[in-house]
Amino acid sequence: MIDHFEIKVVEFEKCLKFYSSALKPLGIVLKWSDSSAAGFGTTHEPNVRFLIEKSESSTKSHIAFKAKDEASVASFYEKGLATSGICNGKPGIREHYAPNYFAAFLFDPDGNNIEAVVYL
Repeated sequence: MIDHFEIKVVEFEKCLKFYSSALKPLGIVLKWSDSSAAGFGTTHEPNVRFLIEKSESSTKSHIAFKAKDEASVASFYEKGLATSGICNGKPGIREHYAPNYFAAFLFDPDGNNIEAVVYL
């Protein structure tokens, strides 16, 4: 349904490091970057699906990335914390969403709510 999406970030370098690390366990890698933008995509295709662009201001977003299993969600969380992410919900079941909704939430360096989720 979605070809790609982009968010504006103020802390571009910190966000570049955060996303490069936190998204890797989800099979999402940096495809290219320059001094003001970066594009990420899945390891199995050449397309860019998620972009960050340096900006003077940002609008807070909630982005949920699909994970393949609970271990990927946990690794996303740990790698994100290690690269400037802030906990917004440890890995676990979120029964208030669905009985099989396993997710973790982090704030990126710009305060965006970034989630990894798998349905068990």
